[in-house]
Amino acid sequence: MKRLTRRQYYRNVLVALYITGVLITVGAPVINHMFYHIDLVDVISIYALIIESIIAGLFIIVPIVKNKGLRRLIRRRSITDRVEQNLLSIGAYEKRKDKAYYNVPKIKVSDTEVQVDLRNVRIRAIIERYLDSFSTALPSKYIVEDYFITKDQMKLVIRYEDIQSYRPEHYSLDEYKKIINKQDRMNLYFDRKHIVNICDYPHFLISGSSGSGKSYLTQQLLLQAVWKNWKVVVLDLKRSYGLFKAFIDYAYEPDDILDKMHSVEAEMAQRMSKLEVELDKNPRTLAADIGYQPILVILEEYISLQATLDKKGKEELERIVKNLSVLARQSSIHLMIVLQSAGTENIQATTRSNLTKVLLGKAQSNILTATFGNGVDLPRVSSEMKKGEGLIQLDRITTLRVPIVDGIEDFHG
Repeated sequence: MKRLTRRQYYRNVLVALYITGVLITVGAPVINHMFYHIDLVDVISIYALIIESIIAGLFIIVPIVKNKGLRRLIRRRSITDRVEQNLLSIGAYEKRKDKAYYNVPKIKVSDTEVQVDLRNVRIRAIIERYLDSFSTALPSKYIVEDYFITKDQMKLVIRYEDIQSYRPEHYSLDEYKKIINKQDRMNLYFDRKHIVNICDYPHFLISGSSGSGKSYLTQQLLLQAVWKNWKVVVLDLKRSYGLFKAFIDYAYEPDDILDKMHSVEAEMAQRMSKLEVELDKNPRTLAADIGYQPILVILEEYISLQATLDKKGKEELERIVKNLSVLARQSSIHLMIVLQSAGTENIQATTRSNLTKVLLGKAQSNILTATFGNGVDLPRVSSEMKKGEGLIQLDRITTLRVPIVDGIEDFHG
């Protein structure tokens, strides 16, 4: 038997009472005409039916007006029902033996977030224990973008998005540049919901099948780095970054790529040597803090590059990449590896563990596991990911939608 919350229970009671009232109001005149023929019964029944119709109208109209439309009312009710069932499933409720319903915390739903009252200490402790269950707490047409308990511990907040009403970010190149120039120098703009400080997330692994938008995202991040006056090193067998050649350090031959990687590693060592004195004063000091230019190293087609190198060259490449992923953050050198499949068979486990994962495009369950690992909470996404859409793993995995930027081919710095 389905467990009912207090709200659902009293809703059902009111519906039952109303239906019963209507049946009595309609049935009374019929019985009266058959047996009693009392005129007053017909009059009372007519007025009762009018009053019931008014009450029914109020019960329908008031919530619609309060929620500014029937569609919004239906959406909020469906979300409330789903969150209530989630609370029941994890035991976040109170139940009295003399009551037929379960008391769950008060739920408030707006167009972008759900708030659950946590003033009950016992229920708060249960929700804290099962907090990750709220990553899939909403109906399938909604994406949970974030969920957290407020600092005062009085509310659980679930921020969500209706995927059917989503409108992608779309900018001209000039508009995009203005947005980027407003950001902190150490921030990278993945989309309006994912502005990532590269000091906190220093290295990235961008994966996805052909046509998923990997290079499109990488080009945008490259533009940002150039506009922020970072040094950009692009290592790319495909030679697909020629448009930016005048603004980046560019290599596309396997031997040249390996030489560039050696140079980046040597730069890291030199910067770390200069940082030693500063680190004694403050262990959180970065090379960028003492005047060094941040360096973004984009390693495109990583799997193909490995395949072109002999055994010794491949081992050396993997050694440098691993070394950078572990040590380069302090020296303000940031690695971005782009490849089709991010499984452990294609990239060393230690290196993977130090990279922030981005997966673009449609992905089957085995690819999701290969990218993010087992036992992680993925946002509920019912629609197919299009080009430039995917998932990013920061403090948790959320949906990423890369902006559309017109005029990149006209880039002149």
